[in-house]
Formats: sequence, structure tokens, C-alpha cells
Amino acid sequence: MSKNSLSLVFLIGYLLCDFVVSQQLQQYNIDPNSVTVSGLSAGGAMAMQFHFAHSSEVHGAGIFAGIAYLCASSGLIAANMCMISPLITNVNNLIAQANNLAGSSQIDPVGHISGDRVFIFHGVMDFTVVPGAGRHVETMYNHFGAQISSQFSLPSGHGFPTHNFGGACGSTASPFINNCNFRGAYEMLNFLYGGGLTLPADTAGVVGNLLNYDQLEFVAGTPNLSSMNAQGFVYVPTACQQGASCRLHISFHGCLQARQNVGNAYAANAGFMQVAEVNNIIVLFPQVSSIVLTNPNACFDWWGYLNSNFATRNGAQIAATYRMMNRLIRG
Repeated sequence: MSKNSLSLVFLIGYLLCDFVVSQQLQQYNIDPNSVTVSGLSAGGAMAMQFHFAHSSEVHGAGIFAGIAYLCASSGLIAANMCMISPLITNVNNLIAQANNLAGSSQIDPVGHISGDRVFIFHGVMDFTVVPGAGRHVETMYNHFGAQISSQFSLPSGHGFPTHNFGGACGSTASPFINNCNFRGAYEMLNFLYGGGLTLPADTAGVVGNLLNYDQLEFVAGTPNLSSMNAQGFVYVPTACQQGASCRLHISFHGCLQARQNVGNAYAANAGFMQVAEVNNIIVLFPQVSSIVLTNPNACFDWWGYLNSNFATRNGAQIAATYRMMNRLIRG
């Protein structure tokens, strides 16, 4: 796809998504034991946080260009160190902190992580979150007994890898989707679900199945208290809309990758729709919004810009997403 074509697709998605009326999130026939999560960058950190917080109900995670759980628990300076100077990160301390949170029932018992499947991707050319951070993710999940598949060899910049969409593989630019001749969404979901997923055609995704839903009903207090957007995206495959038994995957976007920044570019073009449609996987894409002083880049909270509970079940964004998950599964 040429740069001009890519820009046109991106612009159309950006302009159209906020003109679609949102609907109430619905319940579907979802296997409650099928829930997995993933995310890119700050979204990768959020995926790990959600996994640890609700590991009794979340059974796998895909971490793309992410950071180890609790790495930035002491604030923004620590967050920058996690991203660019991972050699100073003490993973044993992070493991101890996770054990303490589990011991005080702020997250689920960490024993639930044992045996969960975890897919870790970090590009060689990522200079925003350097690959050493991904190695810490791997070390931490290894400690807790997860089954891990890692990909650290591709010359990718800071972005989500696809086989047919995005900027040059080594680039780092909006909408942070990189054409690396690598099916990131498929490879990750296929591993998380134990193999055997159908490889989709590039045209398999149905644009009309990417729905806007109202997030406000899941947010406690005003949206600014949780930095959540008024609307999110959810992809519901045709068979799932017709009552088929389906799985649930939750995908968290990265900084500057929310609907206010890129429209539906991440949800529509990162490869999730195609895999989801032919494998009966509902994909939830929660969306955050910027806060001028504390969260200008519309990042999920992984350094505590909301409060100190950000990485626990009591974190505002984790709690809101959990309510969305429950609605989809239990109504």
C-alpha cells in the first residue's frame, strides 16, 4: 500500500468514527474461560496490569513493546527509566511488589498466572521503549510460570506489526502500525488460544461489525476522573451476532493511538478484525482520552497519573474495563 493510500485510509477512518452513533454494549454467547488481553506500549503495560489484577478470569496476554508490571509504580520519572534504561530495573523488586498486592487482595492470587499463555513482541528498532524492557516482561512472566512465546528479532520500530498495513517496519510514526511482513494479531491470538486458528484472508474483516459503544455507563464519576473516552470500539463477528459460542479478547491501544488521535485506525487495521471474523473472537477496544496536564497523549495509566491504585482491581481504568468485560459475558 502506498503512503498516499495509507494516508487516505487513515483520514477516512479518523473522520468517520466519531460521526457514528454509539450503542449500548451487549451480552453475547461468550465462553467465560476464553478471556485474553493484549496491548501495544502503554497498552501493553495495561494488558499486563489487567492480567495480574484479574488473573483468575483472564487466561492469556499479548504484550507488544511493553513494560513489566509495576515498573513505573513510583511515577513518571520511573516510567521514563523503564522505557529507556531497563538495565536499572530490578525485576525481583517488581515480583515482590506483585506478591504483596496479591497478599493484600488488591490483585488476584498470582498463582493463577501459572500455565497462562503469554506472547511477547519487541522490535529491534524500537528506540521509544527499548527491547530490554520486553525482556523484563519475559522474566517476570517466567517467574510466575506462564507459557511464553517471544519474538525479539524483527527490525520493527515502535508500532504494532502487520503483514500488509502501516509504515515501514523500522519506523515509529502515527498510527503506530508497522508493515513488517508479520501477522502480529494472528500469531499472538493463535498462540494464546493454543494453536489451530484459521488463517484469515486479508478481506475477511467486516467493517460494519466494528461497532461504537457507550463507555460512560462503565465509568465511575465524570470521565476525567478515569481519563476514559465517551466511546469505545468492539468488533463482533457475524457468527457471534447470530448467537454462536465465541471467545473474548481485550485489546488496549498505545499512547497517541486512541480514537481522538487516529480514529479507528488501530482497531480496523492492526489485523484483529480479520482473525476475529473467521475464528469467532469478539475483540473489545477500550478507549482513553487525554487530560491536558497529566495525560496529554491519551495513554492508559501505567505510571499512576490517576492515583496509586492504577495497577490493581481498584484502578479506575481496570475497573471500567472489567465492567465492560462482564457486560459482554454476563449481561
